[in-house]
Amino acid sequence: MGIEYKVIDINEVPKIAEIFGDYIIKFNCFHFGEGCLSLVAYDNEVPVGIISTYPLEYPKPLEYLRDAYIDVIEVNEKYRKQGIARGMITHTEKWAKENGYHQIRAWSSEDKKEAIPMWYALDYCMCPAKIWVEWCKEVVDGFYVAKKLN
Repeated sequence: MGIEYKVIDINEVPKIAEIFGDYIIKFNCFHFGEGCLSLVAYDNEVPVGIISTYPLEYPKPLEYLRDAYIDVIEVNEKYRKQGIARGMITHTEKWAKENGYHQIRAWSSEDKKEAIPMWYALDYCMCPAKIWVEWCKEVVDGFYVAKKLN
């Protein structure tokens, strides 16, 4: 298996949504433009993982701080536990450092508990939390993760 990580072209989004689900388009999970990074992990030209990050804005008077926020990270079920998510996160962290981000953060719902050991192994701090999810009108259990970069 030779996984290759590439920046996603906006024209690839419909093809990737066919594989990972329409929620990617419905909820604008991919971010493009200044301060954003969207990657796809390929195994022989087949998308097997995705990650997309955008700048998280702080309220005044902290608007000068720069955090990168991972909006989506997914790995095809048959490719899990093979280091693909770790590889995408490592690429994203490197990019975030090079672009002056202070820290990187993400949210994961409780149904992704299998990712907890990976986040810990990558030196992320974790905080259990409940959030209100507007589109489904319910409180979702999960956890925030964060890592200081610079």
